[in-house]
Amino acid sequence: MNAKVINSILEAFSRTFKMATNNMDIVIQKPVVDKGDNRSYEVVVTIGFIGDLDGNIHMGLSTESAKVIVSQMMMGMPVEKLDEMSLSALGELGNMISGAIAVNLEKLGYKINITPPSIMHGNNIIFIKDGISLKFPMNIDNKFSEEFFVVLKSSI
Repeated sequence: MNAKVINSILEAFSRTFKMATNNMDIVIQKPVVDKGDNRSYEVVVTIGFIGDLDGNIHMGLSTESAKVIVSQMMMGMPVEKLDEMSLSALGELGNMISGAIAVNLEKLGYKINITPPSIMHGNNIIFIKDGISLKFPMNIDNKFSEEFFVVLKSSI
């Protein structure tokens, strides 16, 4: 995978996440090639993109970390459960991140269109990664170890 593309995605993801969550701390660790271990999640936010690059970005979260993220997005309002409003906020976070990624990639000469985010919430959600997949472990607010994936359908 092209390091400039990956770094552009990481920069947009990190900057937008911090902005949307009122400077919540996020540390994205070194990527590893995902071997398809099929870890399950309770919340998955998926953003698709098509055009010069085709693929998806998936953010896998626990219910607890998702509630903390939504609470931060809502200026500290307590979030007791992931209801329709909370899931909508996570979708909006996905929209903001995907828009920032599209802008960054366009600066590199890649024209892409983004899909509306998909939010899945439940138990033991496993998603199939169709393509070359990089897994980025991330630490959120020094409390939650979560992951996000960049999946490209062709190499760049």
